[in-house]
Amino acid sequence: MDRANRQISRKVIAVVAASFATMTLAGCAAEKQFHPAYLSDDSRVVGGGVLIEWKAPEPGTAYLVEKGTGKLVQTVSLDSGQTYEFAVKSVVEAQDLENLIGTDVHEAEFLLYFKPSPAEE
Repeated sequence: MDRANRQISRKVIAVVAASFATMTLAGCAAEKQFHPAYLSDDSRVVGGGVLIEWKAPEPGTAYLVEKGTGKLVQTVSLDSGQTYEFAVKSVVEAQDLENLIGTDVHEAEFLLYFKPSPAEE
């Protein structure tokens, strides 16, 4: 490989690496910035997708939110060790969900937040 090709290869690698780093950081920043107003600072993302099965480590409330619209899909109170489950199992469920959130289920991005119950004093 001659000197010109090596310089081009290094530039291409540098551009690809910089692009990847930018996309990674932007993705993290976007995830961190999205936090529905009705959730307090002590809530956190614990899952997502169209098939969720998550076990609560402590008593609290699970909030299923569609990220693009910011719409609340479901709220469930959980005790420690209880499992939250979400799945779109039929065309009818998908249509109902689309009517609720106002967007195609295939384009939706569901996030599961968990907000621990306040400590009793």
